[in-house]
Amino acid sequence: MPDITQCNYDELAALMRSAGADSSASEAHGMLSGTICAAGKTSPQLSLEYLLGEDNTLGKAANDCGDMLASLQSELLRQFNDDAFGFMLFLPSDDISLSLRTEALCQWCAGFLYGLALGGFREDSEVPENVDEVMKDLYEISKARFAYDKTEDADETAYMEIVEYVRMSSLLIYEELQPLPATRLQ
Repeated sequence: MPDITQCNYDELAALMRSAGADSSASEAHGMLSGTICAAGKTSPQLSLEYLLGEDNTLGKAANDCGDMLASLQSELLRQFNDDAFGFMLFLPSDDISLSLRTEALCQWCAGFLYGLALGGFREDSEVPENVDEVMKDLYEISKARFAYDKTEDADETAYMEIVEYVRMSSLLIYEELQPLPATRLQ
């Protein structure tokens, strides 16, 4: 298994394909990120069942995928707590078509929202207005589709801006939904 700090989108995607995953690497990364933001603890088995399919969690490839996802979850927690805002989304590289990158971003957002629910966040939870607005935006992004055959520089720029918005919004949600440390309560 590769060192998770060296893991990239392609490595996770290949491992998930070999495990017969029902979900994409982007969706998996989003789900794990959402779970962390909700301050929830989910069992590795529950994550595997969602990502690989309920009947596909016992083989060697599934175990390897589970190990990678557990390591990735630890790395994500470190990234969310990085003062340098080191959190990054797992998305295809820039040499992949914009339509496929857009689809992966949509899957990441859908996975993130599912991860929030999986982590215990309830739709009727009281949240700051900015978090509610961001979650609505992530929902809209999860439904977006890229419908052009030819891309222009403006499309690439818009995509990069949306990726950055999702990244910073995820960090905002993490910050807003985390319980206050005991030292801040006194």
